[in-house]
Amino acid sequence: RNKCKSTRRSGGSCFAEVRCEMAILGFIAKNVLPIAGLIYAEKWALVKFADQLPAMYTTAGIPKLFGLVVLINGVTSGFVLLAIGFKPAAARKTLADKAKKDGDEHAEERFSFPKLYAEGFSENAHKFNCLQRGHQHALETYTMFVSLSLLGGLTRPVTTALGGLIWCVSRTKYAAGYGTGDPQARYTHSFWGRHVWTSLLIVAATATVTGVSLLTA
Repeated sequence: RNKCKSTRRSGGSCFAEVRCEMAILGFIAKNVLPIAGLIYAEKWALVKFADQLPAMYTTAGIPKLFGLVVLINGVTSGFVLLAIGFKPAAARKTLADKAKKDGDEHAEERFSFPKLYAEGFSENAHKFNCLQRGHQHALETYTMFVSLSLLGGLTRPVTTALGGLIWCVSRTKYAAGYGTGDPQARYTHSFWGRHVWTSLLIVAATATVTGVSLLTA
């Protein structure tokens, strides 16, 4: 309480943090029911076609539809990540040349490797850093996404593969929005931008199903 009182006097940052937390919880709440519905629908289908189950699994006990997870969440997402990474890589030379024309004497050093981000507050540096963040943000959660996909796909391959499709589309749109130079556009540029988090929630949910299934088997 005292902390909130002090932050009210310093600009109300406490309330801003609360609003942010509520927005995150609201986003999760809006997505939990649809994701739970997808998982239940796949479980229902497994029960409905239980007599055909032997034909749906390999001799190793892995569902044949796990191949979708490999192709979408693994292979396709990897190429999507590469495509997103090409944009800041190509922008290094383009923006360096533009900065030189604008009179930046240190343009070559500013935009060249191995610098991850361009230093300074120029429009060119800002543009490059936005492009780079679109790629780096994907990298920050990519290991988690693929790992959870491989686990979730063992019990709910269809739902997990759907999460992979959503990841591929939303990551492309998220990066495109960020690349406009307006950080807020990562979510507002396209309806799909915010669903980078939906895809993670989906694969986290299916991985949880796999974990619970193993514990209760």
